[in-house]
Order: sequence, then structure tokens, then C-alpha cells
Amino acid sequence: MEEAKALAERGDYRGLAQLCLKILGVSSWHEAWARGAQLAERSKEYVILKFLASAYVLSSDEIYNVLNEAEREFLARDLAVCIGKVSQLLGLS
Repeated sequence: MEEAKALAERGDYRGLAQLCLKILGVSSWHEAWARGAQLAERSKEYVILKFLASAYVLSSDEIYNVLNEAEREFLARDLAVCIGKVSQLLGLS
């Protein structure tokens, strides 16, 4: 997905986290978790939930601010996988 690639190249990890919400078609992390759980159950791709947890961490100011750049980058790699996997499961890619 081009948007995810552009965000990653700019180091916009929060933007990547918000893209996860957009792809899931939801506006809150509570809704994202419910939608992700449905997708995981249907597809048996439970790793989606791990990726959503990474997205949530990167979207939370309280946690984001204590992470160093390497930790943020590590979690952002999960987001790239999450975005690709969710897009695939939803037939968006």
C-alpha cells in the first residue's frame, strides 16, 4: 500500500497507526480491537491482534513518548505487516 510506504519512509509512526484504523473502517481503538478480533477469528490470523497492539502503543502519547527511536521503528515494522494483512483479508489489496 503506497500510503503506508510513504508514512514509513517519513518516520510517521503515528500516521501508520491511524492508517490501521482507516483500513479497518473504524474511528476508535475499541472498535479496531473488535473488528480485528472478528477478522482474526474468521481468518485464523490471530497475529493481527499483536499488530493492532503495536498500532495502539504507537498512537498513545503516554507510551510513545517513553519509546526510543529504535523501539518505535521496531513496532512500526509490525504496522506495515498489519496494514498489508488486513488489506488482504478485507480484499483491499
